[in-house]
Amino acid sequence: MANTKKKLQPKSWQAAYDLIAGFIQHGSAGSRFNLPRARLCVGLSGGLDSTVLLHWLANLRDELDFELTAVHVHHGLSPNADTWALQAQAFACQLAVPCAVQHVQLDLRQGRGVEGAARKARYAVYEQQDCDALILAHHQNDQAETILINLLRGSGPAGLAAMPVQRQLTRSIELLRPLLQTPRAELLDYAQAHALQWVEDESNQDTQYRRNDIRHNVMPAIMGISPQALTTLTRSAIHQSEVNELLIEIAEQDLAICRNDAALALAPWQQLSSVRQKNVLRHWLGLAGIVLELRAFNELLRTAIDAADDTHPALVWRNAAIRRYQGHLHITQASLQAGPTQSITPNLLAGNDLPDWHGELRWTQCETGGIAEHWLNTATISVQGRQGGEQFKLAANRPTRSLKAHCQAAAIAPWLRETTPLIYIDGQLAAMPGLGVNAQFQASAGETGWLPEWRPYTHRV
Repeated sequence: MANTKKKLQPKSWQAAYDLIAGFIQHGSAGSRFNLPRARLCVGLSGGLDSTVLLHWLANLRDELDFELTAVHVHHGLSPNADTWALQAQAFACQLAVPCAVQHVQLDLRQGRGVEGAARKARYAVYEQQDCDALILAHHQNDQAETILINLLRGSGPAGLAAMPVQRQLTRSIELLRPLLQTPRAELLDYAQAHALQWVEDESNQDTQYRRNDIRHNVMPAIMGISPQALTTLTRSAIHQSEVNELLIEIAEQDLAICRNDAALALAPWQQLSSVRQKNVLRHWLGLAGIVLELRAFNELLRTAIDAADDTHPALVWRNAAIRRYQGHLHITQASLQAGPTQSITPNLLAGNDLPDWHGELRWTQCETGGIAEHWLNTATISVQGRQGGEQFKLAANRPTRSLKAHCQAAAIAPWLRETTPLIYIDGQLAAMPGLGVNAQFQASAGETGWLPEWRPYTHRV
């Protein structure tokens, strides 16, 4: 690798080298858990950028001692897609780098457009890779284009910070962009110096896509006015990133005061200044993967501030809904459909995962009020949704009331009434998690009882 490093004198390549070396030494799972070698995986499209990246990293393997693989995402959008996949695998093979090809289906139903749907599908593949770091070939030109795209969208500091050099992709995978300070011209020089071949995606010339329009029409004009524009735009992104980090710190402090479990408590939130209200609200939504357009965000502000206490307004965004109930904002699934009726065998220690209900049923041992253990061991247990007209008696000395009345008295949120599985024993309603157990199924004094608890999956878009 020594010879390769001598050829690559620009500071941007040294920054790329330092990022990879630093991650291998300090940031990888291998360094944290004393595994033999760090595992790096390159997102390989077969274009100029990723071709250069894979070649460069392949030359670093012996010096830095890491495992290297590649993954090619086959979007199926171009008639040349099969050829690109074969060429990517062939190039990786020349470098003795294992390369997997993953075919994806694009979901165009959520209004992201073709580019957005392709990106979502691509990153879903990246998140499934068996590696410590996913390495992408975004370069300085890409960063400048992203800044301009987000500027035209009216983005704040988070958007104008553009792409980070490093971020967490999943709990176990870091995403690295070592070439983010490297101009595309240097990648082209590298490719020509090493006689590399790459594919050209014909869609990159289609200026109906905003990024291509900026690349071919806007950036040349800007570079004509300011030849150092790539450097100054990326410097601006660094400044905006620092501003964004400060806003996140403030938001975390405010969220510690305003958060009640997963909900946002409106009483302490309304004590904040207007700008801090907006900041912490954006941050809370962002933790769930929700980034609202300005009109929708302002509508949510009106919902949070102006809605009457006895109303339960909801703002639906894609497959999520932000709902106000009893002084709190909650993020839920947009659809409030119950899961299917199904039989279960209660797993009292580990709980019952119910993916069709989007949650988990947990069991807590208790002295009073729980379901008698003998019922759970011998009877037929099932879960089903509300049908209407269910009757319930929470204690032997209390009257039988409708399930609806019990839920209202217990202030159970309307969407939880619809989506919480009701527990039936031998065909009779025995319990509703969060409400209680029907008296006839409760454990007697001295008998072991188990209280069901419903834990919906944490919603993330």
